[in-house]
Amino acid sequence: MTTTTTTADRPEPAPEIKQAEQEVAEAEQLLAALEERVRDGDEQVTAQQLTDARELGTFAKLRAEAARRKAERAAAKAAETERARITADAVALAEQTADPAHVATAYQQARAALATLIDAVHTHDDALAEAAALLRHVGAPPLSRFVPVQRGEYTFSEPERVPASRTAPTVHQERHSAALSLKTGHTHNAIGTGPVLVTLLDEIATTHNVRMPDRPGFTRAPLADHARRHRDTIRHFLNTATPKTPKDTK
Repeated sequence: MTTTTTTADRPEPAPEIKQAEQEVAEAEQLLAALEERVRDGDEQVTAQQLTDARELGTFAKLRAEAARRKAERAAAKAAETERARITADAVALAEQTADPAHVATAYQQARAALATLIDAVHTHDDALAEAAALLRHVGAPPLSRFVPVQRGEYTFSEPERVPASRTAPTVHQERHSAALSLKTGHTHNAIGTGPVLVTLLDEIATTHNVRMPDRPGFTRAPLADHARRHRDTIRHFLNTATPKTPKDTK
């Protein structure tokens, strides 16, 4: 397909080229005028004038070509200078900013921080599980019990929280449950490393616009779905948890 380049699409020629092309046009107009005078019978026009006009036109065309070549060389030199500048910037950016060692260090720090987090969750959950087992062993009452509720002529059984305190805690009666209560209305539950990690990773992926590989097998959907199930529980736990002071640990 042939494309048409309009005058507006062409770059503006350099002043030297415009001047040389103007001289070419003037020389061609002079030669054409002399030739037309000869055709009209003007005996004042000499052969030397025609020769001089042709030579002037030829010389003007050579000067125009020289101006174009000079402009092309200047443009090529400028383009090469710009290419060298951009290349140097790209190399400096790759060498100075894209530092694998920095990424490796950050990775190790993140790995250590996650290990600390996992250890803390394990300690928390294991302590609750052991405490719950001890409370069940000594016959601590359940977290809740069903009580009869009269509604009209019908009686229903509905769950009711059993009052709890530090001296009379309650505990979930299932064997492997770590749920217990040291205060009426508040239950201590195991957190779970899985829910904590997926919630944390999903929050990081969302707030930092994590880019996944552009392949069907890589997607954040499973991570986001899993985090959605636990996000509220984890955030509630973090919001209600307060660091212990030395007085609390006595």
